[in-house]
Amino acid sequence: MRFPKWPQGLSLISGPVGATASPGPLGFFGTDLLALRPVLSVEIGQRVAAGSPLFHDRKRPWIVAVSPVSGIVSRLDPGPRRSIAALEITPEGEEAVEFDLAGAGTREGLIELMIGSGLWPFVRARPFGKVADPATHPEALFVTATEGFDGAPDPDAVIAACGDWFWRGVRALPVLTGGATYLCHRPGLDLPALPGVTARAFAVGLAGAHIHELHPVAHGGMVWQIGWQEVIALGHLLETGLIWQQRVVAVSGPAVTRAGLVAVTPGSRLHHIADRRLADVPLRLLAGSRETGLATPFLAPGMQQVTALAHHGASMRAGRLHRLLTPLAAPFIPNFWDEQASPPGVLPVPLLRALGSGDVEAARRLGVLGLVEEDIAGLNAHLGNGENGGLDYRTLLRQTLDELEAMA
Repeated sequence: MRFPKWPQGLSLISGPVGATASPGPLGFFGTDLLALRPVLSVEIGQRVAAGSPLFHDRKRPWIVAVSPVSGIVSRLDPGPRRSIAALEITPEGEEAVEFDLAGAGTREGLIELMIGSGLWPFVRARPFGKVADPATHPEALFVTATEGFDGAPDPDAVIAACGDWFWRGVRALPVLTGGATYLCHRPGLDLPALPGVTARAFAVGLAGAHIHELHPVAHGGMVWQIGWQEVIALGHLLETGLIWQQRVVAVSGPAVTRAGLVAVTPGSRLHHIADRRLADVPLRLLAGSRETGLATPFLAPGMQQVTALAHHGASMRAGRLHRLLTPLAAPFIPNFWDEQASPPGVLPVPLLRALGSGDVEAARRLGVLGLVEEDIAGLNAHLGNGENGGLDYRTLLRQTLDELEAMA
C-alpha cells in the first residue's frame, strides 16, 4: 500500500476533464450533515435557483447550504431531532441567484459573500477541524493546492484549465487574516504576482503537513485552511456573481477500467459519475479515496474522488464471524510502515494508544490538536480502517477533539 507521506508513491489523475450527461436527481443525506441542526429554507415541491439557500445551521448561522442547480425539491425526508434524513433536487431550468459583489474587497464583505453562496463551510479552523467561526481571526490562512491520497485529481491539471478563477480567488483571501496567507503548491506551478500571499512548494501532502511545517497549532494558536477547488469556486463567484455549479472529480480505483477526470454537479449519484468507466465485476463505490471514502450513493459536498473497489464476496460471511470472535481492541504492534504512514510531528504509537484508551490529556500532550481525520487516514487504513474488529482511529480522533473542544 502507498501512504500519503511518500511523495514518490502518490498517483494523481490528470488528463482532459470529461463531462457527464445531464444529472438525475441530486441528493444530500443526513450523514453528510454531521453535527448540524439544520433550519430548512425550502419545502417539498418548491422551485429553487442555483445558489438559493436550502438550509442553515441553527446554532451557527454562517453554515449555509445552497442549491447547486436550478430545479425542484423532489424529496425531503425529516430525520431525528429535527434533522434532515434526505433531500433531493431534480434539475430543471436555468435560474440562478446573482450575488452582490460590491463589498467583496473587505473582510466583512468577503465573509458575507462566502456565507451567502455556501462557500464558508469549506473554510476550516485548526485546532478541532470545525467550520471556521467568522468572528475569530486566524493567525494564518492556508490554501492547499496539493493532494495526499492516491487517485485524487491532479490540482495542476485543473488549475491550468481554470487558472483565471483560481488566481482571482487566491488574491481575494488575504483580507481574511491579519497574519500570513500561504499558498502550498506543487513544484513547477507557474505563479503570477500574488500580493499578500506567500507561496511554498511541496511535492504532495495534506494541509496538516503544511501547517505543521509553516505554522503549527498542536500546542497553541489557530489557523484556517481552504482547498483549491473551493478557491476556484470563489474566483468564479467573484468573476461572474454566480456560484460555480460544478466540481472536478477523479474516478479511479482497482475496479475502474478507465480512470479520469469528470466535471460533475455536487450531489450527483456515484454510479452516474462513474458511468462507462467500471469493470464488469461486483464492486462498491466510495465517495472519497480508499482511505477516506464514504459508502454513500451521492457525491457529498467537498468530495472530489470516486473510488471503485472490487467486492470479495466469498469472504463476507467469514468476515462477520471474524468480527464476532475478534477482540475489539487488538494488540497494536508498531513497525516501520506505521511510522511512515503517520502524520509529521506525531509519535504514532503513544498517540494511537492514547486515542484507543480515551486518554484525552495524553493525546493533547502528544499533539492531537494539530490533527484532523484525514491526517491519520493512511495509518488508519494500514491498521484495518475499522474493519475486521480493528479500531477506527479517525472516529476516536474526532471524539477526542470534540471532548477537548468542550473542555476549552
